[in-house]
Amino acid sequence: MSPGVLLGVLFALVGAQLTRLVWPRRLGYLAALALAVAGVVAGELAALELHGGGPPLGPLHPLADAAGIAVLEVAGALLRSPGSRPGRP
Repeated sequence: MSPGVLLGVLFALVGAQLTRLVWPRRLGYLAALALAVAGVVAGELAALELHGGGPPLGPLHPLADAAGIAVLEVAGALLRSPGSRPGRP
């Protein structure tokens, strides 16, 4: 397995955990994880297309990935109200 894939998975897991730490009741863990994965992919695509994204760490661009995760996690948390999760009083 490529080290880039492992770093991407690690970035997505850390992004999902940080979202749960900052907004514990806004998003479920699976939703936060899905948004973090999409943020890593979007950040990489933007970095490759714009030939930027900060200094590369192997095949990944951590600054672009962090920005992609942050944008999607904030958008997901804002679009979902705290009371919209099923099973929550």
